[in-house]
Amino acid sequence: MLRTSHALALAIALAAAVGCASTPAPPKEAAEARERPAADLIEATNQPAPIGKLLADIDASIRAWNNLLLSARTQEDRRKARMLEDNLTRVVHKRRDEIIQQLESGPLNNRAIAASALGFTRDAEAQSPLLAALDDAYPEVVANALLGLMLLGRSDTPLEPICKLMQSSPEESVRRNAFQCAGSLVEVGARSDCILAAARQGLTDSEPGVRSQSLLLLATLVDVESLPTLIDRLYDEVPLVAAAAARSVAYVGAESPPSKGTAARALTRAYEEGKGAMRGHYRRALIELAGVDRGVEPEDWAKWANRLP
Repeated sequence: MLRTSHALALAIALAAAVGCASTPAPPKEAAEARERPAADLIEATNQPAPIGKLLADIDASIRAWNNLLLSARTQEDRRKARMLEDNLTRVVHKRRDEIIQQLESGPLNNRAIAASALGFTRDAEAQSPLLAALDDAYPEVVANALLGLMLLGRSDTPLEPICKLMQSSPEESVRRNAFQCAGSLVEVGARSDCILAAARQGLTDSEPGVRSQSLLLLATLVDVESLPTLIDRLYDEVPLVAAAAARSVAYVGAESPPSKGTAARALTRAYEEGKGAMRGHYRRALIELAGVDRGVEPEDWAKWANRLP
């Protein structure tokens, strides 16, 4: 599967939205910090908290959940992330109507938190207010509404307003989240005539995060016509983009048999010419495309690629 899980995709988007991380806390303090939001949410379930405090607790819990997903190394870490997500879902669902009201008419900070929180409801009733929030005057609300729609993950989500943000939002965080949201929704079956043109436009975006999400989206769409441009991005100066291009070229080649040889030879050339950590990305993409590991020697990959039509 090309894309990461929706939960991890949201975690990555949230990490980017938060910005530069602060100095990591010692292990004991970090563990205690992860436990506090869960305890606060449980307390909010047992006795209704004022909406301001509830949203502050939800915000802390979303950040703790995000950090757990990004740093999870063990089954226990993943179990804690699932428990925290379950707590979020339970609390947000229980007070969904109040949170919707805050999204629609609350102060800015409350609207921004409510926008991402509503995605945890998994409720169809959250879709309409989240779509309306895409027209909010403040980019932080719009960016979080896109995350909410992504986590909600409904295949009947209309993509047209998301395409518009992909193509014309002046805010990098909004464009990036729009591409990531569109990719997740397309993966679960959402479709629109606008999506292909918007995805292709992202390939030339000035922001690396947008270019990388554009590559992954075009691969999800198996856009064979864009394969030459995807191949060009194997040499993007930003490693994040080049790595996304490698995954995308491999995926299109695997999903479109007539394109397999072209994809294999392009990845082989990139592997031969690559340096440093990027060689590992190219090799993993080749393994994914071939379905077998042909070793570390570029010559062995070249022999295989040149035999393909």
